[in-house]
Amino acid sequence: MKKTAITLAALFLAVAAKAQTSNLSTAAHSYGLLSLGQGHLNTRCDGLQACDRNGTGGKAVVGYAYGNGFSLEGGYSHFGNFHASEGGVGLSARPEALSLSGAFTANLTPELGLVGRAGVARVRTKLHAEVGTLSGSDSENSTQPIVGLALNYALTPNARVELGVDATRAQYQGERSNVRLVSLGARMAF
Repeated sequence: MKKTAITLAALFLAVAAKAQTSNLSTAAHSYGLLSLGQGHLNTRCDGLQACDRNGTGGKAVVGYAYGNGFSLEGGYSHFGNFHASEGGVGLSARPEALSLSGAFTANLTPELGLVGRAGVARVRTKLHAEVGTLSGSDSENSTQPIVGLALNYALTPNARVELGVDATRAQYQGERSNVRLVSLGARMAF
């Protein structure tokens, strides 16, 4: 057991040292990220005739990297359109968020980076209901935590491909549901 702990500690120190010596995080710079992916609304569909909890979503982020691995990001995320129906009644939900987050990038190799994000989001949940020929819409805003994890790969010194997941909560009239976006995108430094 003691050998395993020492081996894990040595491995952790080696990865941390590699992250500190990588040259990708040494210069302060601004960047932008655009990505598209699959959104998922974590809600129950018991007893519904049709329920689609997955939708196409995307995000746009602008950030400033301070040069030490830390960065500040502002972004917009659209988690997708989700639909449910029973008989002649249909309901759709569209959660979207404006966020402000802190991020840390650990460069695992000169080309490969692991990014962790945490912040606060202003989540707007739009609902649209239809009953026969009648329809109505409503929305509710709430402040929620937002977290993310991503892996990126450098194609050039200024361009990276990023695969990530972001998660927050959508809320409407006190009911909360977790939403997440798994996306693939391009990150450009400028």
